[in-house]
Amino acid sequence: MTAAPLARETAPHSFLTDLLTGHLDWPRWRGFPRPDRAEQERGDRLVADAREYFAARVDADGADDTRTLPDGLLDDLRRRGYFRLVVPEELGGLGLTPYTAFRVIAQACAHSVAVGQVVAIQNGVGAAAMLPALPPGPLRDFVGGRLAAGTLSGFGDTDRSGQNNARPTLTATPVDGGYRLRGEKLFTGNGPVADLIGVSATVPGEKGPKVGAFFLDTATPGFSVGSRVEFMGSRGLPNASLVFDDVFVPAGQALLDPDGDQLPPDVGLVALLGRIHFTGAPAMAVARNCLAWSRDFIARRTIDGRPLGAYDEIQRTATATLGQVYAMESAVRWSLLADGLADRWFERFATKNLLVRGAWRIVDRTVSLHGGEGFETAASKRRRGAVPVPLERAFRDARGLRIAGNVDFQLDNQLGRMLLAHFRAAARPDALPRADIRATALAPANQEHLRALAELVRLLHELVAGLLRRHPDPDRMYAEERTVVLLGRIAAELFNAVAVLARAGAADPAEAPDPWEEQELADLYLVEARHRLAGFLARLREESGPDHAKISRRWLAGSHDRLVRH
Repeated sequence: MTAAPLARETAPHSFLTDLLTGHLDWPRWRGFPRPDRAEQERGDRLVADAREYFAARVDADGADDTRTLPDGLLDDLRRRGYFRLVVPEELGGLGLTPYTAFRVIAQACAHSVAVGQVVAIQNGVGAAAMLPALPPGPLRDFVGGRLAAGTLSGFGDTDRSGQNNARPTLTATPVDGGYRLRGEKLFTGNGPVADLIGVSATVPGEKGPKVGAFFLDTATPGFSVGSRVEFMGSRGLPNASLVFDDVFVPAGQALLDPDGDQLPPDVGLVALLGRIHFTGAPAMAVARNCLAWSRDFIARRTIDGRPLGAYDEIQRTATATLGQVYAMESAVRWSLLADGLADRWFERFATKNLLVRGAWRIVDRTVSLHGGEGFETAASKRRRGAVPVPLERAFRDARGLRIAGNVDFQLDNQLGRMLLAHFRAAARPDALPRADIRATALAPANQEHLRALAELVRLLHELVAGLLRRHPDPDRMYAEERTVVLLGRIAAELFNAVAVLARAGAADPAEAPDPWEEQELADLYLVEARHRLAGFLARLREESGPDHAKISRRWLAGSHDRLVRH
Protein backbone atom coordinates (compact mmCIF):
# COMPACT_ATOMS: atom_id res chain seq x y z
CA MET A 1 0.00 0.00 0.00
CA THR A 2 2.90 2.37 0.63
CA ALA A 3 4.37 2.44 -2.87
CA ALA A 4 3.14 5.02 -5.34
CA PRO A 5 2.17 3.89 -8.83
CA LEU A 6 3.59 5.21 -12.03
CA ALA A 7 1.57 8.37 -12.45
CA ARG A 8 1.36 10.89 -15.25
CA GLU A 9 2.40 14.45 -14.57
CA THR A 10 -0.45 16.86 -13.93
CA ALA A 11 -0.66 20.64 -14.03
CA PRO A 12 1.58 21.70 -11.10
CA HIS A 13 5.27 21.53 -11.95
CA SER A 14 7.03 18.52 -10.46
CA PHE A 15 10.71 17.96 -9.77
CA LEU A 16 10.34 14.59 -11.48
CA THR A 17 10.00 16.43 -14.80
CA ASP A 18 13.29 18.21 -14.17
CA LEU A 19 15.05 14.93 -13.44
CA LEU A 20 13.65 13.25 -16.55
CA THR A 21 14.85 16.10 -18.79
CA GLY A 22 18.03 16.94 -16.91
CA HIS A 23 16.92 20.57 -17.04
CA LEU A 24 16.05 22.57 -13.92
CA ASP A 25 13.04 24.56 -15.09
CA TRP A 26 13.65 27.45 -12.72
CA PRO A 27 10.83 29.71 -14.05
CA ARG A 28 8.32 27.03 -12.99
CA TRP A 29 9.85 26.97 -9.49
CA ARG A 30 9.69 30.72 -9.02
CA GLY A 31 5.96 30.51 -8.43
CA PHE A 32 6.52 28.81 -5.09
CA PRO A 33 3.12 27.85 -3.63
CA ARG A 34 1.51 29.55 -0.69
CA PRO A 35 -1.95 29.04 0.81
CA ASP A 36 -4.50 31.66 -0.10
CA ARG A 37 -5.21 34.26 2.56
CA ALA A 38 -8.53 32.76 3.68
CA GLU A 39 -7.03 29.28 4.09
CA GLN A 40 -3.98 30.71 5.89
CA GLU A 41 -6.18 32.61 8.34
CA ARG A 42 -8.40 29.59 8.93
CA GLY A 43 -5.35 27.46 9.58
CA ASP A 44 -3.94 30.06 11.97
CA ARG A 45 -7.16 29.94 14.01
CA LEU A 46 -7.24 26.15 14.12
CA VAL A 47 -3.56 25.94 15.09
CA ALA A 48 -4.10 28.46 17.89
CA ASP A 49 -7.11 26.48 19.13
CA ALA A 50 -5.10 23.25 19.04
CA ARG A 51 -2.22 24.84 20.95
CA GLU A 52 -4.54 25.96 23.73
CA TYR A 53 -6.68 22.82 23.84
CA PHE A 54 -3.97 20.16 23.94
CA ALA A 55 -1.90 22.07 26.48
CA ALA A 56 -4.92 22.26 28.80
CA ARG A 57 -6.35 18.80 28.16
CA VAL A 58 -3.35 16.44 27.88
CA ASP A 59 -0.66 15.67 30.44
CA ALA A 60 2.03 14.67 27.94
CA ASP A 61 4.43 13.40 30.61
CA GLY A 62 1.63 11.36 32.18
CA ALA A 63 0.66 9.77 28.86
CA ASP A 64 4.30 8.88 28.26
CA ASP A 65 4.80 7.45 31.77
CA THR A 66 1.58 5.40 31.86
CA ARG A 67 1.48 4.61 28.11
CA THR A 68 -2.24 5.46 28.14
CA LEU A 69 -4.40 8.29 26.89
CA PRO A 70 -6.21 10.56 29.35
CA ASP A 71 -9.70 9.38 30.30
CA GLY A 72 -12.37 10.65 27.95
CA LEU A 73 -9.89 12.15 25.49
CA LEU A 74 -11.13 10.20 22.45
CA ASP A 75 -14.70 11.39 23.06
CA ASP A 76 -13.44 14.96 23.40
CA LEU A 77 -11.48 14.72 20.17
CA ARG A 78 -14.57 13.37 18.43
CA ARG A 79 -16.77 16.20 19.70
CA ARG A 80 -14.27 18.88 18.76
CA GLY A 81 -13.98 17.62 15.16
CA TYR A 82 -10.40 16.35 15.27
CA PHE A 83 -11.51 13.06 13.73
CA ARG A 84 -13.03 14.92 10.78
CA LEU A 85 -10.31 17.35 9.76
CA VAL A 86 -10.21 16.14 6.14
CA VAL A 87 -13.78 14.81 5.95
CA PRO A 88 -15.86 16.75 3.40
CA GLU A 89 -18.15 19.41 4.84
CA GLU A 90 -21.23 17.66 3.46
CA LEU A 91 -20.42 14.75 5.80
CA GLY A 92 -20.04 17.03 8.80
CA GLY A 93 -16.28 17.46 8.50
CA LEU A 94 -14.01 20.49 8.31
CA GLY A 95 -12.88 19.74 4.76
CA LEU A 96 -9.33 20.95 5.39
CA THR A 97 -6.71 20.92 2.67
CA PRO A 98 -3.77 18.54 3.20
CA TYR A 99 -1.51 21.46 4.11
CA THR A 100 -3.85 22.92 6.72
CA ALA A 101 -4.53 19.48 8.18
CA PHE A 102 -0.76 19.00 8.44
CA ARG A 103 -0.45 22.25 10.37
CA VAL A 104 -3.14 21.25 12.87
CA ILE A 105 -1.72 17.74 13.37
CA ALA A 106 1.79 19.13 13.85
CA GLN A 107 0.49 21.46 16.56
CA ALA A 108 -1.21 18.57 18.35
CA CYS A 109 2.06 16.61 18.14
CA ALA A 110 4.01 19.57 19.50
CA HIS A 111 2.39 18.88 22.86
CA SER A 112 2.25 15.08 22.65
CA VAL A 113 3.41 13.04 19.67
CA ALA A 114 1.31 10.05 20.75
CA VAL A 115 -1.91 12.06 21.02
CA GLY A 116 -1.22 13.91 17.79
CA GLN A 117 -0.69 10.61 16.01
CA VAL A 118 -4.16 9.42 17.03
CA VAL A 119 -5.50 12.40 15.07
CA ALA A 120 -2.98 11.83 12.26
CA ILE A 121 -3.94 8.17 11.76
CA GLN A 122 -7.62 9.02 11.47
CA ASN A 123 -7.01 11.84 8.98
CA GLY A 124 -3.94 10.41 7.24
CA VAL A 125 -4.32 6.65 6.88
CA GLY A 126 -7.72 5.83 8.34
CA ALA A 127 -11.18 5.98 6.81
CA ALA A 128 -11.20 9.77 6.58
CA ALA A 129 -8.05 9.71 4.45
CA MET A 130 -9.19 6.77 2.31
CA LEU A 131 -12.49 8.34 1.26
CA PRO A 132 -11.07 10.14 -1.84
CA ALA A 133 -9.68 6.82 -3.12
CA LEU A 134 -13.06 5.07 -2.95
CA PRO A 135 -15.19 5.04 -6.11
CA PRO A 136 -18.89 5.92 -5.91
CA GLY A 137 -20.89 2.96 -4.69
CA PRO A 138 -21.67 0.87 -1.61
CA LEU A 139 -18.17 1.07 -0.11
CA ARG A 140 -17.99 4.84 -0.34
CA ASP A 141 -21.49 5.11 1.14
CA PHE A 142 -20.54 2.72 3.98
CA VAL A 143 -17.35 4.58 4.89
CA GLY A 144 -18.92 8.01 4.41
CA GLY A 145 -21.78 7.09 6.71
CA ARG A 146 -19.40 5.99 9.44
CA LEU A 147 -17.39 9.19 9.09
CA ALA A 148 -20.53 11.31 9.32
CA ALA A 149 -21.29 9.52 12.59
CA GLY A 150 -17.85 10.49 13.95
CA THR A 151 -16.26 7.05 13.86
CA LEU A 152 -12.61 6.52 14.81
CA SER A 153 -10.62 4.35 12.41
CA GLY A 154 -7.26 2.90 11.46
CA PHE A 155 -5.73 0.88 8.64
CA GLY A 156 -3.76 -2.34 9.06
CA ASP A 157 -1.14 -2.97 6.37
CA THR A 158 1.67 -4.82 8.18
CA ASP A 159 1.69 -8.58 8.73
CA ARG A 160 3.96 -10.55 11.05
CA SER A 161 6.14 -11.30 8.02
CA GLY A 162 6.80 -7.57 7.54
CA GLN A 163 5.56 -4.75 5.37
CA ASN A 164 7.69 -5.18 2.27
CA ASN A 165 6.35 -8.48 0.95
CA ALA A 166 4.47 -8.24 -2.33
CA ARG A 167 1.34 -9.83 -0.84
CA PRO A 168 -0.15 -9.74 2.65
CA THR A 169 -0.39 -12.98 4.60
CA LEU A 170 -3.86 -11.98 5.74
CA THR A 171 -6.20 -13.72 3.29
CA ALA A 172 -9.66 -12.79 2.03
CA THR A 173 -11.37 -15.88 0.66
CA PRO A 174 -14.37 -15.24 -1.62
CA VAL A 175 -17.62 -16.71 -0.25
CA ASP A 176 -21.26 -16.15 -1.05
CA GLY A 177 -21.96 -12.44 -0.67
CA GLY A 178 -18.47 -11.38 0.36
CA TYR A 179 -15.17 -12.55 1.83
CA ARG A 180 -13.81 -14.38 4.88
CA LEU A 181 -10.73 -12.77 6.42
CA ARG A 182 -8.18 -15.01 8.16
CA GLY A 183 -4.91 -13.93 9.69
CA GLU A 184 -3.37 -11.15 11.72
CA LYS A 185 -2.25 -7.55 11.31
CA LEU A 186 0.53 -6.01 13.38
CA PHE A 187 1.48 -2.44 14.37
CA THR A 188 -1.99 -1.04 13.68
CA GLY A 189 -2.30 2.47 15.06
CA ASN A 190 -5.71 3.20 16.67
CA GLY A 191 -6.41 -0.54 16.35
CA PRO A 192 -7.43 -1.16 19.99
CA VAL A 193 -9.85 1.81 20.07
CA ALA A 194 -11.13 2.02 16.47
CA ASP A 195 -14.78 1.61 15.52
CA LEU A 196 -13.86 0.96 11.89
CA ILE A 197 -10.81 -0.85 10.52
CA GLY A 198 -9.47 -1.12 7.00
CA VAL A 199 -6.96 -3.84 6.12
CA SER A 200 -5.03 -5.08 3.11
CA ALA A 201 -5.42 -8.77 2.30
CA THR A 202 -4.60 -11.27 -0.43
CA VAL A 203 -7.53 -12.66 -2.41
CA PRO A 204 -6.92 -16.06 -4.04
CA GLY A 205 -8.42 -16.61 -7.47
CA GLU A 206 -8.30 -18.71 -10.62
CA LYS A 207 -6.27 -16.04 -12.46
CA GLY A 208 -3.85 -15.63 -9.59
CA PRO A 209 -3.90 -13.78 -6.25
CA LYS A 210 -4.90 -10.13 -5.92
CA VAL A 211 -4.43 -7.59 -3.14
CA GLY A 212 -7.53 -5.79 -1.90
CA ALA A 213 -8.61 -3.46 0.89
CA PHE A 214 -11.46 -4.46 3.22
CA PHE A 215 -13.40 -2.28 5.67
CA LEU A 216 -15.35 -3.59 8.65
CA ASP A 217 -16.84 -2.53 11.94
CA THR A 218 -14.75 -3.77 14.85
CA ALA A 219 -17.90 -5.28 16.38
CA THR A 220 -17.96 -7.84 13.54
CA PRO A 221 -17.87 -11.44 14.86
CA GLY A 222 -14.43 -13.02 14.59
CA PHE A 223 -12.53 -9.75 14.93
CA SER A 224 -10.49 -9.23 18.08
CA VAL A 225 -7.60 -7.22 19.41
CA GLY A 226 -4.64 -9.53 19.98
CA SER A 227 -1.94 -7.94 22.08
CA ARG A 228 -1.22 -4.28 22.71
CA VAL A 229 1.99 -3.10 21.05
CA GLU A 230 4.34 -0.78 22.94
CA PHE A 231 7.20 1.26 21.48
CA MET A 232 10.16 3.11 22.98
CA GLY A 233 8.56 6.30 21.66
CA SER A 234 5.01 7.44 20.90
CA ARG A 235 4.03 6.10 24.32
CA GLY A 236 0.28 6.30 24.79
CA LEU A 237 -0.56 5.75 21.13
CA PRO A 238 -3.14 2.92 20.98
CA ASN A 239 -1.48 0.23 18.87
CA ALA A 240 -2.08 -3.49 18.63
CA SER A 241 -2.03 -6.69 16.67
CA LEU A 242 -5.46 -7.49 15.23
CA VAL A 243 -6.82 -11.01 14.77
CA PHE A 244 -9.25 -12.00 12.01
CA ASP A 245 -10.81 -15.39 12.66
CA ASP A 246 -13.16 -16.09 9.72
CA VAL A 247 -14.40 -12.49 9.73
CA PHE A 248 -17.11 -12.00 7.13
CA VAL A 249 -16.90 -8.79 5.09
CA PRO A 250 -19.71 -8.07 2.60
CA ALA A 251 -18.64 -7.61 -1.01
CA GLY A 252 -19.79 -3.99 -0.83
CA GLN A 253 -17.11 -3.26 1.78
CA ALA A 254 -14.21 -4.49 -0.38
CA LEU A 255 -11.97 -2.49 -2.72
CA LEU A 256 -10.15 -4.32 -5.54
CA ASP A 257 -8.67 -3.16 -8.81
CA PRO A 258 -10.52 -4.92 -11.63
CA ASP A 259 -7.57 -4.33 -13.97
CA GLY A 260 -4.65 -5.32 -11.75
CA ASP A 261 -3.48 -7.53 -8.92
CA GLN A 262 -2.61 -4.71 -6.50
CA LEU A 263 -4.68 -2.06 -4.77
CA PRO A 264 -6.08 0.69 -7.03
CA PRO A 265 -3.53 3.44 -7.76
CA ASP A 266 -5.38 6.10 -5.76
CA VAL A 267 -4.88 4.06 -2.59
CA GLY A 268 -1.11 4.39 -2.99
CA LEU A 269 -1.45 8.12 -3.60
CA VAL A 270 -3.51 8.48 -0.42
CA ALA A 271 -0.80 6.58 1.45
CA LEU A 272 1.77 9.20 0.44
CA LEU A 273 -0.27 11.91 2.12
CA GLY A 274 -0.89 9.65 5.08
CA ARG A 275 2.80 9.10 5.71
CA ILE A 276 3.42 12.84 5.74
CA HIS A 277 0.61 13.39 8.25
CA PHE A 278 1.40 10.41 10.48
CA THR A 279 5.21 10.71 10.53
CA GLY A 280 6.06 14.05 8.94
CA ALA A 281 3.83 16.23 11.12
CA PRO A 282 5.25 14.75 14.36
CA ALA A 283 8.75 15.18 12.93
CA MET A 284 8.03 18.84 12.24
CA ALA A 285 6.73 19.23 15.78
CA VAL A 286 9.88 17.68 17.25
CA ALA A 287 12.09 19.89 15.10
CA ARG A 288 10.30 23.09 16.06
CA ASN A 289 10.28 22.15 19.74
CA CYS A 290 14.03 21.49 19.61
CA LEU A 291 14.55 24.87 17.98
CA ALA A 292 12.73 26.60 20.83
CA TRP A 293 14.45 24.51 23.52
CA SER A 294 17.86 25.24 22.01
CA ARG A 295 17.28 28.98 22.03
CA ASP A 296 16.11 28.93 25.65
CA PHE A 297 19.03 26.75 26.75
CA ILE A 298 21.62 28.92 25.01
CA ALA A 299 20.08 32.06 26.51
CA ARG A 300 20.29 30.78 30.11
CA ARG A 301 23.75 29.17 30.08
CA THR A 302 27.24 30.61 30.48
CA ILE A 303 30.68 28.97 30.40
CA ASP A 304 33.26 30.66 32.66
CA GLY A 305 31.11 33.76 32.65
CA ARG A 306 30.86 33.91 28.87
CA PRO A 307 27.38 33.51 27.29
CA LEU A 308 27.00 30.13 25.64
CA GLY A 309 25.75 31.80 22.48
CA ALA A 310 29.06 33.61 22.06
CA TYR A 311 30.91 30.40 21.17
CA ASP A 312 31.49 29.61 17.51
CA GLU A 313 30.49 25.93 17.64
CA ILE A 314 27.29 26.75 19.53
CA GLN A 315 26.41 29.36 16.93
CA ARG A 316 26.96 26.82 14.17
CA THR A 317 24.85 24.25 16.00
CA ALA A 318 21.97 26.71 16.37
CA THR A 319 22.08 27.92 12.77
CA ALA A 320 22.20 24.35 11.44
CA THR A 321 18.91 23.70 13.22
CA LEU A 322 17.41 26.95 11.90
CA GLY A 323 18.30 26.02 8.34
CA GLN A 324 17.02 22.47 8.70
CA VAL A 325 13.61 23.58 9.98
CA TYR A 326 13.35 26.06 7.10
CA ALA A 327 14.11 23.26 4.65
CA MET A 328 11.55 20.91 6.19
CA GLU A 329 8.86 23.57 5.95
CA SER A 330 9.82 24.24 2.33
CA ALA A 331 9.42 20.56 1.38
CA VAL A 332 5.98 20.45 3.02
CA ARG A 333 4.70 23.56 1.31
CA TRP A 334 5.83 22.47 -2.15
CA SER A 335 4.50 18.94 -1.70
CA LEU A 336 1.14 19.62 -0.05
CA LEU A 337 0.01 22.88 -1.65
CA ALA A 338 -1.25 21.12 -4.78
CA ASP A 339 -4.89 20.33 -5.50
CA GLY A 340 -4.90 16.89 -7.09
CA LEU A 341 -4.27 13.56 -5.40
CA ALA A 342 -1.62 12.73 -8.02
CA ASP A 343 -0.02 16.18 -8.06
CA ARG A 344 3.65 16.15 -7.02
CA TRP A 345 3.41 12.55 -5.83
CA PHE A 346 7.16 12.15 -6.36
CA GLU A 347 7.88 14.98 -3.92
CA ARG A 348 5.31 13.63 -1.46
CA PHE A 349 7.03 10.29 -1.50
CA ALA A 350 10.38 11.95 -0.79
CA THR A 351 9.07 14.33 1.87
CA LYS A 352 8.48 11.66 4.52
CA ASN A 353 12.18 10.82 4.73
CA LEU A 354 13.22 14.47 4.44
CA LEU A 355 11.11 15.33 7.48
CA VAL A 356 11.94 12.39 9.73
CA ARG A 357 15.66 12.51 8.92
CA GLY A 358 15.68 16.27 9.41
CA ALA A 359 14.02 15.87 12.81
CA TRP A 360 16.52 13.15 13.75
CA ARG A 361 19.50 15.36 12.90
CA ILE A 362 17.97 18.18 14.92
CA VAL A 363 17.05 16.18 18.01
CA ASP A 364 20.44 14.45 18.07
CA ARG A 365 22.16 17.82 17.77
CA THR A 366 19.93 19.27 20.50
CA VAL A 367 20.75 16.45 22.92
CA SER A 368 24.45 17.18 22.39
CA LEU A 369 23.86 20.88 22.92
CA HIS A 370 22.13 20.22 26.25
CA GLY A 371 24.77 17.75 27.41
CA GLY A 372 23.68 15.82 30.51
CA GLU A 373 20.34 17.63 30.57
CA GLY A 374 19.65 16.36 27.07
CA PHE A 375 19.92 12.75 28.24
CA GLU A 376 18.03 13.35 31.49
CA THR A 377 14.30 12.68 31.75
CA ALA A 378 11.85 15.52 32.34
CA ALA A 379 10.79 13.93 35.63
CA SER A 380 14.37 13.91 36.89
CA LYS A 381 14.82 17.57 35.96
CA ARG A 382 11.61 18.48 37.72
CA ARG A 383 12.73 16.72 40.92
CA ARG A 384 15.91 18.75 41.11
CA GLY A 385 14.32 22.04 40.10
CA ALA A 386 15.72 22.24 36.58
CA VAL A 387 13.74 23.31 33.51
CA PRO A 388 11.80 20.10 32.66
CA VAL A 389 12.41 20.09 28.90
CA PRO A 390 11.14 16.69 27.59
CA LEU A 391 14.07 16.28 25.20
CA GLU A 392 14.65 12.62 26.14
CA ARG A 393 11.06 11.86 25.14
CA ALA A 394 11.46 13.77 21.86
CA PHE A 395 14.60 11.75 21.11
CA ARG A 396 12.68 8.47 21.50
CA ASP A 397 9.73 9.77 19.50
CA ALA A 398 11.95 10.99 16.67
CA ARG A 399 13.74 7.66 16.32
CA GLY A 400 10.46 5.82 15.91
CA LEU A 401 9.39 8.14 13.10
CA ARG A 402 12.22 6.86 10.92
CA ILE A 403 10.72 3.36 10.85
CA ALA A 404 7.00 4.26 10.98
CA GLY A 405 5.31 3.98 7.58
CA ASN A 406 8.22 1.80 6.40
CA VAL A 407 11.87 2.08 7.34
CA ASP A 408 13.73 5.04 5.85
CA PHE A 409 16.29 3.18 3.71
CA GLN A 410 13.56 1.06 2.13
CA LEU A 411 11.67 4.20 1.14
CA ASP A 412 14.88 5.44 -0.50
CA ASN A 413 14.99 2.11 -2.35
CA GLN A 414 11.40 2.48 -3.54
CA LEU A 415 11.94 6.08 -4.63
CA GLY A 416 15.05 5.04 -6.59
CA ARG A 417 13.12 2.24 -8.28
CA MET A 418 10.33 4.60 -9.31
CA LEU A 419 12.85 7.09 -10.67
CA LEU A 420 14.45 4.36 -12.79
CA ALA A 421 11.06 3.13 -13.99
CA HIS A 422 10.07 6.61 -15.13
CA PHE A 423 13.37 7.07 -16.94
CA ARG A 424 12.72 3.85 -18.87
CA ALA A 425 9.19 4.90 -19.71
CA ALA A 426 10.18 8.42 -20.74
CA ALA A 427 12.85 7.37 -23.29
CA ARG A 428 14.42 10.84 -23.15
CA PRO A 429 17.45 11.74 -25.30
CA ASP A 430 20.83 11.61 -23.59
CA ALA A 431 22.21 14.93 -24.85
CA LEU A 432 20.33 17.84 -23.29
CA PRO A 433 21.04 21.58 -23.14
CA ARG A 434 22.32 23.05 -19.92
CA ALA A 435 19.74 24.95 -17.94
CA ASP A 436 19.52 28.71 -18.45
CA ILE A 437 19.42 29.97 -14.86
CA ARG A 438 18.38 33.53 -14.14
CA ALA A 439 17.65 34.34 -10.52
CA THR A 440 17.86 38.06 -9.84
CA ALA A 441 15.76 37.63 -6.69
CA LEU A 442 18.47 35.53 -5.05
CA ALA A 443 21.46 36.74 -3.05
CA PRO A 444 24.87 36.11 -4.66
CA ALA A 445 25.58 33.06 -2.48
CA ASN A 446 22.23 31.54 -3.41
CA GLN A 447 22.72 32.32 -7.09
CA GLU A 448 25.85 30.19 -6.88
CA HIS A 449 23.85 27.46 -5.12
CA LEU A 450 21.29 27.59 -7.91
CA ARG A 451 23.92 27.17 -10.61
CA ALA A 452 25.39 24.23 -8.70
CA LEU A 453 21.98 22.58 -8.24
CA ALA A 454 21.12 22.98 -11.92
CA GLU A 455 24.37 21.23 -12.74
CA LEU A 456 23.56 18.46 -10.25
CA VAL A 457 20.16 17.92 -11.87
CA ARG A 458 21.91 17.49 -15.22
CA LEU A 459 24.53 15.22 -13.67
CA LEU A 460 21.97 12.99 -11.98
CA HIS A 461 20.10 12.66 -15.27
CA GLU A 462 23.30 11.52 -16.98
CA LEU A 463 24.16 9.11 -14.18
CA VAL A 464 20.75 7.47 -14.33
CA ALA A 465 20.83 7.27 -18.12
CA GLY A 466 24.27 5.66 -17.93
CA LEU A 467 23.13 3.13 -15.36
CA LEU A 468 20.21 2.12 -17.53
CA ARG A 469 22.47 1.66 -20.56
CA ARG A 470 24.81 -0.59 -18.56
CA HIS A 471 21.96 -2.47 -16.85
CA PRO A 472 19.06 -2.88 -19.31
CA ASP A 473 17.54 -5.67 -17.18
CA PRO A 474 15.42 -3.98 -14.45
CA ASP A 475 15.68 -6.91 -12.05
CA ARG A 476 19.47 -6.91 -12.21
CA MET A 477 19.53 -3.15 -11.74
CA TYR A 478 17.22 -3.35 -8.72
CA ALA A 479 19.41 -6.07 -7.22
CA GLU A 480 22.13 -3.43 -6.84
CA GLU A 481 20.21 -2.09 -3.87
CA ARG A 482 22.82 0.32 -2.54
CA THR A 483 22.96 2.02 -5.93
CA VAL A 484 19.17 2.32 -6.06
CA VAL A 485 19.02 3.57 -2.45
CA LEU A 486 21.60 6.25 -3.22
CA LEU A 487 19.65 7.35 -6.30
CA GLY A 488 16.53 7.79 -4.18
CA ARG A 489 18.42 9.67 -1.49
CA ILE A 490 20.14 11.99 -3.96
CA ALA A 491 16.86 12.76 -5.73
CA ALA A 492 15.16 13.61 -2.43
CA GLU A 493 18.00 15.80 -1.16
CA LEU A 494 18.21 17.58 -4.49
CA PHE A 495 14.46 18.26 -4.49
CA ASN A 496 14.61 19.74 -0.99
CA ALA A 497 17.54 21.95 -1.93
CA VAL A 498 15.74 23.36 -4.98
CA ALA A 499 12.54 23.87 -2.96
CA VAL A 500 14.49 25.86 -0.35
CA LEU A 501 15.93 28.16 -3.02
CA ALA A 502 12.55 28.60 -4.68
CA ARG A 503 10.91 29.52 -1.39
CA ALA A 504 13.64 32.01 -0.50
CA GLY A 505 13.44 33.59 -3.94
CA ALA A 506 9.68 33.99 -3.66
CA ALA A 507 9.68 35.50 -0.14
CA ASP A 508 6.91 38.08 0.23
CA PRO A 509 8.19 41.32 1.80
CA ALA A 510 4.74 41.76 3.37
CA GLU A 511 5.26 38.54 5.34
CA ALA A 512 9.02 38.89 5.88
CA PRO A 513 9.93 42.57 6.23
CA ASP A 514 13.55 41.62 5.55
CA PRO A 515 13.40 38.96 2.79
CA TRP A 516 17.17 38.56 3.09
CA GLU A 517 16.53 36.64 6.32
CA GLU A 518 15.06 33.85 4.21
CA GLN A 519 18.04 34.09 1.88
CA GLU A 520 20.34 33.57 4.87
CA LEU A 521 18.38 30.52 6.03
CA ALA A 522 18.51 29.07 2.53
CA ASP A 523 22.27 29.58 2.35
CA LEU A 524 22.70 27.94 5.78
CA TYR A 525 20.84 24.85 4.68
CA LEU A 526 22.29 24.60 1.19
CA VAL A 527 25.90 24.59 2.31
CA GLU A 528 25.20 21.47 4.38
CA ALA A 529 22.92 19.91 1.76
CA ARG A 530 25.58 20.23 -0.95
CA HIS A 531 28.11 18.49 1.31
CA ARG A 532 25.66 15.59 1.78
CA LEU A 533 24.98 15.43 -1.95
CA ALA A 534 28.70 15.37 -2.73
CA GLY A 535 29.13 12.45 -0.36
CA PHE A 536 26.23 10.49 -1.87
CA LEU A 537 27.48 11.11 -5.40
CA ALA A 538 31.00 9.99 -4.47
CA ARG A 539 29.59 6.72 -3.14
CA LEU A 540 27.46 6.26 -6.23
CA ARG A 541 30.50 6.62 -8.48
CA GLU A 542 32.53 3.98 -6.62
CA GLU A 543 33.53 1.33 -9.13
CA SER A 544 34.90 -1.07 -6.52
CA GLY A 545 34.67 -1.64 -2.79
CA PRO A 546 34.37 -4.31 -0.13
CA ASP A 547 32.59 -7.49 -1.13
CA HIS A 548 29.69 -7.06 1.28
CA ALA A 549 27.88 -10.17 0.03
CA LYS A 550 30.86 -12.44 0.69
CA ILE A 551 31.64 -10.92 4.09
CA SER A 552 28.03 -11.11 5.26
CA ARG A 553 27.68 -14.73 4.10
CA ARG A 554 30.78 -15.71 6.06
CA TRP A 555 29.64 -13.85 9.15
CA LEU A 556 26.17 -15.43 9.03
CA ALA A 557 27.89 -18.82 8.79
CA GLY A 558 29.91 -17.97 11.89
CA SER A 559 33.37 -17.78 10.30
CA HIS A 560 34.13 -14.31 11.69
CA ASP A 561 33.09 -15.08 15.25
CA ARG A 562 36.67 -15.41 16.44
CA LEU A 563 37.36 -11.80 15.45
CA VAL A 564 34.51 -10.35 17.49
CA ARG A 565 34.36 -12.83 20.38
CA HIS A 566 34.71 -11.30 23.84
